[in-house]
Amino acid sequence: MTSTEQKIAAQILYLEDNRATGPDSLRVTRLPAADKGHAHSGAFGPATDPAVFRHLKSLLDAGKKEEAWEASLQYVLDNTQAVRTWLGAQDCPAVEFFLRDFFFNAGVKSASLAVQRAVNARNGSLKEDGIAGPATRSAFQAALTANGETVMLMLLHRFREQHYRSCKQWGAFGKGWINRLDAAASFAAGLLR
Repeated sequence: MTSTEQKIAAQILYLEDNRATGPDSLRVTRLPAADKGHAHSGAFGPATDPAVFRHLKSLLDAGKKEEAWEASLQYVLDNTQAVRTWLGAQDCPAVEFFLRDFFFNAGVKSASLAVQRAVNARNGSLKEDGIAGPATRSAFQAALTANGETVMLMLLHRFREQHYRSCKQWGAFGKGWINRLDAAASFAAGLLR
């Protein structure tokens, strides 16, 4: 794991739980019933891949906090790895972080749909189906090259907010989602080159 990947994964864990700032603050917990996420609050819950949950819990119970932290960071990276294929060979850490965070928080379909809508907002003609196939990846890479990371980040922000506002859980989680969105955008801005 590179230092940039480590920073990205750590920030995603922090956005899941602002108490998750390092090995000493990692925890496992039960998620609220209304939360459909796989990991929540830097605190991994049983809805996380059960084997991962058990592994992290056993490491924490054994006092192996550093090992649990590294495993948690790797879990975030492994479960958002598809974002790298969307970027191709381009080095765009701000967009990579922003998409990995959205992917981790809302899932592949939501993140893919935001990519498609961002491309289409810049004169693309992608089918908006939430599937990041070869056409979507190619068009996204071309849009990044043509428009730059800052413009694409702004568009992804817009469509991520639209996604949140369209969710039926908006009333219960909307304020937290917008706080996360703003924090993610701020962190991403710090990664712009």
